[in-house]
Amino acid sequence: MKIDIKTIKELSENIEKYGLEEITLESEGTKISLKKEVEKTIPTEIMVEPRVATKTSKKTTKTKAVETKEKNYNSIKSPMVGTYYGAASPDKDAFVKEGQIVEVGDILCIVEAMKLMNEVKADSRYRIVKSLLTDGRSVTKGCDLFLVEEV
Repeated sequence: MKIDIKTIKELSENIEKYGLEEITLESEGTKISLKKEVEKTIPTEIMVEPRVATKTSKKTTKTKAVETKEKNYNSIKSPMVGTYYGAASPDKDAFVKEGQIVEVGDILCIVEAMKLMNEVKADSRYRIVKSLLTDGRSVTKGCDLFLVEEV
């Protein structure tokens, strides 16, 4: 097999097609190796932006009465896939508690991704209505972490 531009192009397409990082071909004493450069970014701190918060409805039904109250809350969502932690370590207090008022920049929780602890911070002044997860729970990007209301 002769290594020419067409062969190199096919190798390059195969890297993309199969999600490879490197491919090597050796033929008739000629060796070619193609490597895909992967840009690696290391997030250290993440601010939750206002447009990340979405409206959800919380309904409370009284058992003896037919009355239903409806209140709209914002939800703070996970900015990435990872593992949720509500405290810096198991022996420390949680960053936030239900009913607590948080200020801009306050740490709400940590989402661990690839052994990096990423702080999720408040982007506005909120009252924490409900913490939706427990420590060690896997989260996906966009997963609700807290119900909050702006103060």
